[in-house]
Amino acid sequence: MALLSNIGYLGYLLLSLLGTIRSQRNPSPYYSQKQYKVVCYFGSWAYYRPGEGKFDFEDIDTFLCTHAIYSFTNLQDNQITPFDPYLDLKENWGIGGYERFNNLKKKNPYLKTLISIGGWNEGSTKYSAMAADPNARATLVRSVVDFCLKYDFDGLDMDWEYPANRGGDPRDKQNFVTLLKVHFSEVD
Repeated sequence: MALLSNIGYLGYLLLSLLGTIRSQRNPSPYYSQKQYKVVCYFGSWAYYRPGEGKFDFEDIDTFLCTHAIYSFTNLQDNQITPFDPYLDLKENWGIGGYERFNNLKKKNPYLKTLISIGGWNEGSTKYSAMAADPNARATLVRSVVDFCLKYDFDGLDMDWEYPANRGGDPRDKQNFVTLLKVHFSEVD
């Protein structure tokens, strides 16, 4: 059980660090001298916290991070979709979280932003089914690329909790690797 959790975590970490869609921006001289990435994780639900616990998009110090992750989105019909349309989108008088989060790149043009799909509430069942089907994998990858371009994200964080667990399939490990290969071949 611990091995599966470690494999899931390592896959999550790998995508967090390597799953970026290549940006047209030039790398920062400061960051290019570093041999590491500093990944900051923004749980969008912090926007709803009352009082001192509230953490808004503009509260993120963009110079602490090389990469910032916005969580979460959902997997629906093998496509990436907003988790909380009111918070995430501007349509229908929404908060516009995606736009506000990506506007942080105006403060620090070297910051890379990623969107996270998955999380604990999503479970593993639909990710397992998607990763096992070549057409479903291709659909997800195309939708992720379109989503990132539409909302100005630089990449994806795949927070699949956990492959081969929580309703998953023992073949999830290999299917996850195949999914990553399809994803990287599409964004290269």
